[in-house]
Amino acid sequence: MKHRTLSLLVSLALSLGLTPAHGSVLDTATTASASQTQLYGVFHDAATNFVFVKLPQGWIFAGRDDLKSYHEVFLDPSTEFVFVKLSTGWKFVGTAKA
Repeated sequence: MKHRTLSLLVSLALSLGLTPAHGSVLDTATTASASQTQLYGVFHDAATNFVFVKLPQGWIFAGRDDLKSYHEVFLDPSTEFVFVKLSTGWKFVGTAKA
């Protein structure tokens, strides 16, 4: 419940533009092959529509996205929070700490 509440609050802050100016959407691609995914990249498994983000500590499951095959990743360097944009909106996936 605590993780979901934090995720909702962060999503709201992102949608209202309340994020620090120094954070940015990363220039990473969504790939169909996990082996070709770069750090902070997104792997979208076409068979299951599961979405994973590759962080320094490993793969993080972001959720299922049936409607979208391209995803953006947002990294806030001051907090090291990482978010991924799914068709339902921005979702907190973890921190960039290894």
